[in-house]
Amino acid sequence: MEKNKTLTVAEKVKACAMTLIGVGIFSQGTLYFKEQSSYNIPRILYPVYTTLGNKGLAVAMIVLGLALIYFGFARWKNHGGKVITLGAITGVFLVGFFSILLLTGSKKTTSDDLIKDSDERHSKVMEDMKTMERPEFGDAQYDKHFDNFETLLVKYKQANQAKDTTAVALLQKDFEAWNLQSNELMTKLEGIKDKQQMALYNGKLFMEWQAVNP
Repeated sequence: MEKNKTLTVAEKVKACAMTLIGVGIFSQGTLYFKEQSSYNIPRILYPVYTTLGNKGLAVAMIVLGLALIYFGFARWKNHGGKVITLGAITGVFLVGFFSILLLTGSKKTTSDDLIKDSDERHSKVMEDMKTMERPEFGDAQYDKHFDNFETLLVKYKQANQAKDTTAVALLQKDFEAWNLQSNELMTKLEGIKDKQQMALYNGKLFMEWQAVNP
């Protein structure tokens, strides 16, 4: 019994760490749409930067960050953690990461100005995600992909309302597969702006999914 409890705690720690790493990568990604004097680039994304520059890196980091956040939340829930608890921790760290990034990236303004600026940027990114409309890419496969999410979301809400844990688990796996397909479709988009739009819209859909079972 004690061993199982210890393993559960260890898994929650891993889930929290994964989520916070995702938050850090996501935070940096939102800032990299503007050129910086230097970049903290995850090793696996270095080829993206050398090929597509800072904007391509920004899109890739947002996608990677959101993926880590999603899997961190999923792992946390699977081991009995309350999403609202991890969500509160994540929110604090998100603001903290923005503050640290801006403090280390500028020497000309005060700490209060930088913290205020980080809050404003964070709020703007979140608000842009929440209010953005479905992007149009002129390709039916993207419309079908987003339609598939709407269908999954309806089923997920129904399964949660019915407290059908088996259906919830299956739909979570379907959502993971949907996310993987999202990444594949994003790589097929040619323009950086289109990739940015899809990354942000995926962020909006991720938040809608997480809101179903807080």
